Amino acid sequence: MAIKDKTVVIIGAGISGLKAASKLYEEGVKNCVVLEARDRIGGRLHTIQGYQGRKYDLGGSWHHDTLINRLFAEEAKLALQEGKPRFVFDDDSPIYIDGERGHLESDGYLRLEVILDEFIKFVYLIFNQNLGVPDCSYKEMVHRYIYEKREFLTDGQIRYLPQLARFMELWHGVDWEMLSGRDSVYDSQGRNAFVLHYESVINRIAQSFPQDWLQVSTPVKSIKRSKGVIVTTDEDEYHCDYTIVTIPQSVLELSLHDEDQPGKISFQPPLNPRIQEGFTKSHFGSLGKVVFEFEKCTWSDATTRVVVLSHSSDHIAQQVRSADDWATFWKAADHHEESIKPWDHPLFFLNLPRSTGVPSLVVLMQAPLTQYIESLPNKQLVFEFFEPILNKFMAAMGCSQPVINAIDKTDVKSPNADSPVLQGIIVTNWSSDPYSRGAYTVCFPGDDAIDMVTAMMGGQDSRIRFAGEHTILDGAGCAYGAWESGIREAEYIRERL
Repeated sequence: MAIKDKTVVIIGAGISGLKAASKLYEEGVKNCVVLEARDRIGGRLHTIQGYQGRKYDLGGSWHHDTLINRLFAEEAKLALQEGKPRFVFDDDSPIYIDGERGHLESDGYLRLEVILDEFIKFVYLIFNQNLGVPDCSYKEMVHRYIYEKREFLTDGQIRYLPQLARFMELWHGVDWEMLSGRDSVYDSQGRNAFVLHYESVINRIAQSFPQDWLQVSTPVKSIKRSKGVIVTTDEDEYHCDYTIVTIPQSVLELSLHDEDQPGKISFQPPLNPRIQEGFTKSHFGSLGKVVFEFEKCTWSDATTRVVVLSHSSDHIAQQVRSADDWATFWKAADHHEESIKPWDHPLFFLNLPRSTGVPSLVVLMQAPLTQYIESLPNKQLVFEFFEPILNKFMAAMGCSQPVINAIDKTDVKSPNADSPVLQGIIVTNWSSDPYSRGAYTVCFPGDDAIDMVTAMMGGQDSRIRFAGEHTILDGAGCAYGAWESGIREAEYIRERL
């Protein structure tokens, strides 16, 4: 095993690790290495090509919080200099589709958008104007609202609001039974800009420091504190002054367990008590995507955002009105079932013909649906699961013809010029990827992510540091938050060298 001396070893070539390397090089630190377990850079920002060379981001897709997002500001400046777009604002008003009724948005009788706004304020007031209110699931908060405000709600509003409110699952990547009610809703700091595509951001950052710093297909096995830090891989032992660990929280958690699993890094000494305590109050979700690629767009491109609601309960209004007390109503509410079926979960359709002109649909899904879909052994089974939902989407978006699956088939002929002909399906694998094990951080009921963030910001010690979306308050769960954390740790090290 070769021994190599470095000033800084960065573990992980996601956006936080790449930005840390870029900042260190800019500040005059010339002897670094970036060790990446995968055979590519970018981490959970991953651009791939599909049918006819179309590009999609399977991980992060947006610049969020554009009023305070410094990464977005950089990209905006470059777009102006280059004279070509690097993003597009795609935050249209969403269309809501129910499996039985079709369109629900702008319904003058239901007025669900108004009720949804009040519900979000209801959650905010409960947890921000009253100290010490115990947390509960987001599902319980939704049901508490329709129970407490039932005299001011119509039967239709009681029936459909719970399903409309579940769109929040697609922000956090978990089912409403798993999501914290207290930390479910939050204010965004500006609009969202859809990135064209994140590979350009990743490559730009990676090219700002020497290419021989990057070592892909190099999993780290252990990190040992000595006078400095010793980082060990299968082939090399790196002796360095500082280490920045940028692996996802979900992968870092493996370090707490004895079992030897892919992606696990052993810490000597073990992760400090503050970090171990943080893991008890913070979790991670599993936001997945399915891309449906069509020959051409035969449906409406009136909006970029379509939320397909899960099936609603036709007897919930009667349950609410007949309940003698809250406990009785909550006990009678429909609860989680082990089996996963179409229409069990809300889905977010990103309608690309509107935003980019590409005749494809990107469907965002949440745990546990993500794990189920990502585990299906072939694309035909994926299609069969989504087929009734896709056909309902098409009908609601002005296309009367059912979807024709032409993937891997040479004898398919469209019976109608307006038929949506499916040519490709792409499914993420974030939940099974040993170097991601899901998506980004999320709060379950009773969690307090601030404890984990402050523990991460403090580092394992003065020499072993952490960066990533789970290590920062502003931009937590976002690409720009991970980017900012890379800057933070690079500046920390530069000040002490």
